[in-house]
Amino acid sequence: MTSRIKSKARELLNPAANFAAELGISPTAITVVGLILAVASGWALAVGRFPTAGVLLILAGACDMIDGAAARAANRATRSGAFVDSTIDRYSEMVVLLGALIYYQTRSPAAPEPLTAVLIFLALGGSFLVSYTRARAESLGTGCEVGIAERPERLVIVIIGALLGPSAFRVAIWILAIVSQITAIQRVHHVIRNTGS
Repeated sequence: MTSRIKSKARELLNPAANFAAELGISPTAITVVGLILAVASGWALAVGRFPTAGVLLILAGACDMIDGAAARAANRATRSGAFVDSTIDRYSEMVVLLGALIYYQTRSPAAPEPLTAVLIFLALGGSFLVSYTRARAESLGTGCEVGIAERPERLVIVIIGALLGPSAFRVAIWILAIVSQITAIQRVHHVIRNTGS
């Protein structure tokens, strides 16, 4: 997602973030609400309610953007809060793809689908590697916000697939498996190039 689109999304959600800050709502509480919505989305996928899952993911994504903005607006941004937020993001990705795995292995007319299961595994593993490579790079003192599919892009892929139904979501999994692995490799290359190793 381009920086322009990210900036526009933050601009649209800033009023909600400021309102939450004025009400004294904890940024961590917003993060937890986002996780609950992600769990609900995973459940919706598991039972075949794909458009519902897509809507829930849109709301979960909004929470993911609002929590940080609310923390800054209330002057409550902390390193521990950022750590919790990042960790919960991984849980959110995990439960959503788990829901998809359950659906394609137990409820799809063509179930079980071993290839789809492998792709979900690659998509989830790739998503975790994208996060890990950034964290590891930053521990070495190197910025690593590079790659074709950071979390916002991956979330958009999943949302579009869910809104369009099971067949489209299967395509989204293919895309997610590929772009997440490419992004992880891009980050490895970036770190090697910038650390001179």
